[in-house]
Amino acid sequence: MEQETLATEIFKELKLSAKRWFIAFLVMLFLELATIAGFLWYISLPVDESAVTVSNEDDGSTNYIGGNMSGGVFNGQNHSNKETESSEK
Repeated sequence: MEQETLATEIFKELKLSAKRWFIAFLVMLFLELATIAGFLWYISLPVDESAVTVSNEDDGSTNYIGGNMSGGVFNGQNHSNKETESSEK
């Protein structure tokens, strides 16, 4: 059996380590390129731009909250009607 020197053992370990790092580099390069390609695909997707048009078919009449122009909805209740009702009593 041939006796190996310390330098030869270190060189073999260095060679294996370099091979592992090269494989890790290739994997990271593939992941980076896949990420960039995925991002480019995502930003090239079509955008659904739709416009909303509102028409008033009641010849300009408006529905007011609570039946008056100062009505407002707060937490599901109409405060302006409560004020009107309490002042009427």
